Amino acid sequence: MSILNMERKKVFLNKKGNVLLYTVIAMTMITLLGTGVYYMTSTSTFSGLSTNNLNKAQNLAEAGKNYALIKNLPNASGRNFILANNDKFQLNIGVSGVDNIDSTGIVNEGTPFEARRKISVTKTGFSSQADISFARNIADFKAEVGKERESTAGFVSVDTTTSQISLGQFMGSQFGAVWYAGSASQGNCQGGKCRFGGGFTAFFVFTMQKSSSYALGDGFSFALFNGEDNDLYSVGGHGGMGELMAYAGSSYVSSGVYLDNKGGQGIRPPKIAVEFDPYPNTGCPSSPCSSDSRCDDTDGRDHMAYVFWGNNTTSCSGFGDTSGQKSYDDNKHGSGSGGVNEPQNSITTDTLSYFKGFGWGSTWLERTVAYAFRIEITRSAGTGNYNYEVKSWIKECPDFACTAHTEGTFGNTKVAYTADTPTIRRTIADGNQIVLDSTYHSKFDKFLFGWTAATGGATQNIILKDFKMYFVK
Repeated sequence: MSILNMERKKVFLNKKGNVLLYTVIAMTMITLLGTGVYYMTSTSTFSGLSTNNLNKAQNLAEAGKNYALIKNLPNASGRNFILANNDKFQLNIGVSGVDNIDSTGIVNEGTPFEARRKISVTKTGFSSQADISFARNIADFKAEVGKERESTAGFVSVDTTTSQISLGQFMGSQFGAVWYAGSASQGNCQGGKCRFGGGFTAFFVFTMQKSSSYALGDGFSFALFNGEDNDLYSVGGHGGMGELMAYAGSSYVSSGVYLDNKGGQGIRPPKIAVEFDPYPNTGCPSSPCSSDSRCDDTDGRDHMAYVFWGNNTTSCSGFGDTSGQKSYDDNKHGSGSGGVNEPQNSITTDTLSYFKGFGWGSTWLERTVAYAFRIEITRSAGTGNYNYEVKSWIKECPDFACTAHTEGTFGNTKVAYTADTPTIRRTIADGNQIVLDSTYHSKFDKFLFGWTAATGGATQNIILKDFKMYFVK
């Protein structure tokens, strides 16, 4: 081979090597460029996802805070509210501060894309804020009961200036009631009918006054009753029978005239009341249709006790009442079988549910002092039936302001009270709880509440103040 041919071949080989080298370099550059583009694209995408999730978490935290404030939720630690897509907000209320709400929004929990955001807010008084109170809602309590309002004109009244309610006004032979008629969203209340749910706690202060020329009247009750068969016109009572306290009875005023605007229906069961009775009606005939027939303790002491709806069999149509309603024994002590759907009214020998004020004197309700009262009702499912537990406390106030109890733990309806044993109670632990079947339980899904009062010849004036109620959530 000539030298010339050899040189030509070397040049050719060098050209092929250069092409290969250029190809490798080009491929490497393309790869590096592609990797860079991929990296920048992925980083941008992941960054966008992260920002989006953080925004979602922030919005959830904000929603949780607002939900806690609007619903007026109680103290809780790590309470979770999970959405349909499994995102959630977690609430810690009263944990980092007595009135503090910590809300954490959580997105994609347990995944590489998890995001969290936390919001904290402090609202003074939140730890004891009631759902309904005289301080905020006094105008929602109505004293005008029934069509025949002239029969109770002035007997019961609501003072929006002082945020107090008066029952009696020293008027004789009258009866009437004051019901809550508002629409508090925290209790899912509409037109006075509130959702019973898991129950509620209520508190108020009262004092009972009598005129100098008479003994104290027949007392009053704090009552709640089902919202299916009753309305804001519902009221019991019977002209001339103050001992019914406007809780039992058909609301008969005179021939053909009834206070309830429904022809004498009275307050239909199921219903529950705590009566405060300073006037002894110790007679105990088999029929509840006559005066002095409440079966109060024969020792004549003032008392506080639970009453329900009697035996649902005895009709009182023989003394001017033509309504035929079987409600005249609804506050007769011992009435009711004690079985499902007919709880027995407290009997005088039952110290668990009939309180006679030992230590305060036999006429303790007539003393010129004020009392603070608290009631807790828990509503829960049983086996085939439904259990209702009721606990009540009463404490003497050092003065009418009663700040010792109103502003303390006893007056905080947002927190269960455990400092001492209830004054009276009907509980599962004692085997005397109220038991309802599904029909009666369903009737109680919505309930109304307020106070009833009545007088005969003896008169009274009962002043109620500082009412607060909180619904279980």
